[in-house]
Amino acid sequence: MVETYFERTPRDEEFYKLYIKDRLPKTVIDAHMHLIPTQFRGEIAECERKADWALQCVSNMSYDDYLYYAKKFYPDSDVNINAFPSLSRTVDQVGSNGYIGERHKAGKIQFAHLAVRPWYTMEYITEEMNKYNFNGLKPYPDAGPGTKGGEVPIFQFLPHEQCQWLNEKKKSVVLHLPRAKRLADDDNVRELKEMREKYPDIKIVIAHFGRCFPTEIAREAVKKMGSSMKDFYFDCSAVVNPAVYELMFDAIPHDQIMYGTDLPVFLFHGKRAWTDTSYHNLARENFAWNKHEEGEAAEANYTFFLYEQLKVVLDTCDKFGGKDGGRALAEKIFHENAERIYGQN
Repeated sequence: MVETYFERTPRDEEFYKLYIKDRLPKTVIDAHMHLIPTQFRGEIAECERKADWALQCVSNMSYDDYLYYAKKFYPDSDVNINAFPSLSRTVDQVGSNGYIGERHKAGKIQFAHLAVRPWYTMEYITEEMNKYNFNGLKPYPDAGPGTKGGEVPIFQFLPHEQCQWLNEKKKSVVLHLPRAKRLADDDNVRELKEMREKYPDIKIVIAHFGRCFPTEIAREAVKKMGSSMKDFYFDCSAVVNPAVYELMFDAIPHDQIMYGTDLPVFLFHGKRAWTDTSYHNLARENFAWNKHEEGEAAEANYTFFLYEQLKVVLDTCDKFGGKDGGRALAEKIFHENAERIYGQN
């Protein structure tokens, strides 16, 4: 079901032509995308929805819906994805994995990760991985006995048995970090380094730049991780703060950063406001969390949230492009890195 509020407006067209059209590579891979077909979504509990702004605006999204959105968002680029299911507790993960796996096996989806829960048997994981040739695993803290941002050890939702399997197969894992301070949390730093040491052949991809959305969290994370930042891969999904991009592009080898969006959460028109320690979203659409604090006149000038992110990524590539320029770096960030990282599976 294409979301009814989704529309490409003249303002979006203007912003795209001004800031994106001639700068975006002709090939784009969205390295962080959830496919959420209606038949596998289930009913999200109201208490869960109220506690998470993202769940209040996430949409159902089939593969055909994704094709529609991609054509609207990127009219001049060929787009493919790294897909995994929605990670809500109510989702039919087995059905969703099969839905994505079938399309991955058929060559419609370039890369895909099997969503796993900590109690899944290795027999099931092995069977699904072999059947659909998934590129790796996608665990999630909330899918275990935890809550979003809860104090959940990484190895509690990604058990050592699954890590051992990933290491033997030299597969990738896409990690959403737990705990309130995310990549800046001392226990997360310790456990990530432990995982890297014990399982050297896993390609560990840390989602959302380690969920470092505010500047101070990113700055603290880079300091605590130190030289270990170079031992991991990162996607930049849902990050729009230019200062965070600068910190991450300074700390991470550019061959290890991938573009991602976290669709279908961000189908709306809006932007993000932040301080050093927090952030909140602004939107034109009437979500429960939206206070319309800037008013209708300002909101009429909003473009797609995704376009705000694209501009920041492209601006950062220009700044860090060096002698080869921003276009060469953009080719890496928007598709070459994902092709290499996931294509080696």
